[in-house]
Amino acid sequence: MEGSHKMLLKLAYKNIRGNGWRSLINMIILAIVLTGMIWMQSMYRSWINLAEKQIIDWEVVKGHYQHKNYEPYDLYSWEKSLAPIPETMKEAIAANKAVPILLSPATIYPQGRSTPVLVKGIEPTQSTMKIPAIELKSANGNSHPGTAGTFLPAMIGTSMARSSRLKEGDVLSLRLRNIHGAFDAADIIITHIMKSPVPSLDVGTVWMDIAHLQELKDAPGFASLIVIGEEELGRKQFSEFKYMSPKDLLADFARIKETESSQQVIMFVILIFLAMIAIFDTQVLAVFKRRKEIGTLIALGMTKKEIISLFTLEGVLYSLFAIVLTAILGFPLFYYYAVVGFAMPEGFEGFEMAGLSEPIKFYYDPMVVIGCILLLVGFTALFSWIPVSRIARLKATDALRGKLK
Repeated sequence: MEGSHKMLLKLAYKNIRGNGWRSLINMIILAIVLTGMIWMQSMYRSWINLAEKQIIDWEVVKGHYQHKNYEPYDLYSWEKSLAPIPETMKEAIAANKAVPILLSPATIYPQGRSTPVLVKGIEPTQSTMKIPAIELKSANGNSHPGTAGTFLPAMIGTSMARSSRLKEGDVLSLRLRNIHGAFDAADIIITHIMKSPVPSLDVGTVWMDIAHLQELKDAPGFASLIVIGEEELGRKQFSEFKYMSPKDLLADFARIKETESSQQVIMFVILIFLAMIAIFDTQVLAVFKRRKEIGTLIALGMTKKEIISLFTLEGVLYSLFAIVLTAILGFPLFYYYAVVGFAMPEGFEGFEMAGLSEPIKFYYDPMVVIGCILLLVGFTALFSWIPVSRIARLKATDALRGKLK
């Protein structure tokens, strides 16, 4: 039995060599498909990992305590989504293990235009999140709102600066409603343009010192969210605040991953289909051209099962040689994107998704690479077997006469 297998392997290898350029073209096609599959999967997974890390570092951290009335997509809930910071959390905030954030719908008036925004108040000295809140301590600002001739420091993101045509040093008015329902206003100065990879911290958002915002809203010691930096802090229970774990906060991102996964499957099917057409055509042609050879092998005593195995083995060898070719020709490509990364084309930031603002450095998961290889080998074996499966019904005399029916 072992000798039979070696004979089939040698014969399959000899046939592949005998096909010359056709064999090489098939191997190149399979290598291109395998390279594309590994590249696409690595880009997708690397983007997911990068985006998830950015969202966690900049926004989610170890979870949030959100006010019970707060709904991220309900503008009308923001006005009533604030309450005094719980006493048991003040110690963690003082130790820089948590950071309170106060939210307030507001209107700004850049160059005389009216623009609705969400104002977020944050402690300038915080280090729980990667937000550069220290820029709100700029000497250009004044810590006493309402004083004539002084401006409150404010910070916006690059997307917000682009859409509102604001730049550092610009002065504008801001109007909001305090907790009593009365309107208050202040002049703010843009002290920093923040480059944040997380759109929810940038688009339509103005950042201020939380003390200034609390004073404008007449809500000293109030917060809408409390971002925690340690998991242990998420075990507390408060009447006005509910705990949201990182999994809860990343639920929307998880749905995006599911959508992208379905698109990956479609691309996989297209690539596999193109590769299998080449293999299928090659094997059909081989069966047609080698019908007398098949009859001779049957007449010499080779079983029909062994002949089917021979053709199937040829297809598998195509994929194995393609794997070697992928390792040789694809390595520079894989190495480049692992070290330099894949920079998204200009304009992709308009999609307002995390992970698109910096080059994506590829990570090649061994399980993904092995999965792509097994998928290619499996389909190649299947599409090599299909054209020759009817040989099992073939008579040696018919094959010798060149008949396949």
